[in-house]
Amino acid sequence: MHADILIKNGSCMTMEGKEIKDWVAIGQSRIIGVGTENDYDTLLGEHTVVLDARGNTVVPGFIDSHFHVVQTALDSVSLDLSGVSTHDDVGERIREASKSFVGDYIRGIRLEEGQFVEKRFPDRKLLDKYCNDVPVVLNSLEYQVSMLNTCAMLFFKIPFTAEGIETDERQMPTGIFRKQANAILRSNILKNISDKVRKEAVSGIMETLLMNGITTINAMEGGFMYSDKDADFVFENSRNFPIDMELFYQTTDIDKIKSIGLKRLGGCLYIDGTLGARTAALSFEYADCPGTMGSLCFTQQEINEFVVNCYRNNLQLSLYTIGDRAIEIALNAHESALYQTGITGLRHRLEHAELANENQIKRAKELGIIFSMQPTYENYWGGRGKMYEQRLGERYLLTNPFRQIVDNQVVICGGSDSDITEPRPLLGIHSAVNHPVEQHRVDVYEALKMYTCNGAYAIFQEKEKGMLKPGWLADVVILDDDILKAPPDKIEKINVCVTIKSGEILYNSLG
Repeated sequence: MHADILIKNGSCMTMEGKEIKDWVAIGQSRIIGVGTENDYDTLLGEHTVVLDARGNTVVPGFIDSHFHVVQTALDSVSLDLSGVSTHDDVGERIREASKSFVGDYIRGIRLEEGQFVEKRFPDRKLLDKYCNDVPVVLNSLEYQVSMLNTCAMLFFKIPFTAEGIETDERQMPTGIFRKQANAILRSNILKNISDKVRKEAVSGIMETLLMNGITTINAMEGGFMYSDKDADFVFENSRNFPIDMELFYQTTDIDKIKSIGLKRLGGCLYIDGTLGARTAALSFEYADCPGTMGSLCFTQQEINEFVVNCYRNNLQLSLYTIGDRAIEIALNAHESALYQTGITGLRHRLEHAELANENQIKRAKELGIIFSMQPTYENYWGGRGKMYEQRLGERYLLTNPFRQIVDNQVVICGGSDSDITEPRPLLGIHSAVNHPVEQHRVDVYEALKMYTCNGAYAIFQEKEKGMLKPGWLADVVILDDDILKAPPDKIEKINVCVTIKSGEILYNSLG
């Protein structure tokens, strides 16, 4: 059989052990051979496309294990406010956007309290000053807080009895919405978006994903803070896009999951909140807000009952846990379910797990639980002076302990949590290798595993994806450097120059 594509002169990391080959041959949608030197001659045919990797790294297509597809797509056509530094800067950007916006409202994204000199989010009075005749909705970076002008408050009809509506000294809404009020708002917005708009937006981000070498994503869709219409859209339309989407339906409705034939549920099934919003459930007080320890969305009994039902229905379960107190009740529930059912091998996951302690890591290993983590968080929030230290004080030294997790043989799969961070696996790999706390760093190979073979294992596709191996799906990426020889602090500068999905070259900048 002749190869359709031959990649030669590569440092081809098969991800099977630390084996490195010189070439990879592809026939139709599969890898048909890997080898050393030039022993590929018999595979060359008249129509074989030969790609010269020029000594650079060749790896399996990247798997992003935590990705909000519809949210990322919609945000790609929203107003990015991450670079502003004052409330008036926000106002001016909104004023400018109001001159040419399309749709029912103006939407701004990626705001954090700490970016402002005022050290707080802008309220409706500020927003009204710059735009009072068009609805304006702004979202914090992690979507836990929304900011509305008066027009938007009236347009989206949020019940003023909902928990989380901030009020001023006269008990009037400030336009800042958190908790339940924020979730209601987001649901009201998302459920009214048409699938036509979703499809156009999702199609628009495909090029970005392919440019970053992403060939498979775990699509975290639906449920609290999002919309079930997003999950239903991905379920019905995922095959119409060039990359693979594995749906994680964010619901506790086991009957619905079974009725549509899914074998997993969860993703952002919130056990707690975020560190940025001080809602992640901790076993200690927040350093910058004494008396506050975050909050849990379920009681231990509630989560116990839900988890054991997932075991009994043989469903892989993925729970959102950030703080150590949330991780604790999730592990308690899994231990209880395992004791009651004896069922193993479902590869349950904890998403984020930013503050897992040593005891919890060891228990996760015993339970066979996977940690689905986001190394890029450390690039954004880790180290001296950044958000983790502001919220946790010296306990910022405990966040995302990759080295300890890997040494305890707990599988880590890596994701971006896009659009919270950029959908750029090479930045995630860089962040894991260059963790600001040196003792938590992993080596390049271990970081690559998070986005390749470990990502495949976490979705039961390790015999199909995640390796450069004959018979495996031909999802292959060529980089523009040798990642093993590049200085560790320069990994984020490496780019993808070719992305092959199921044997088709979908991105190529080799020239």
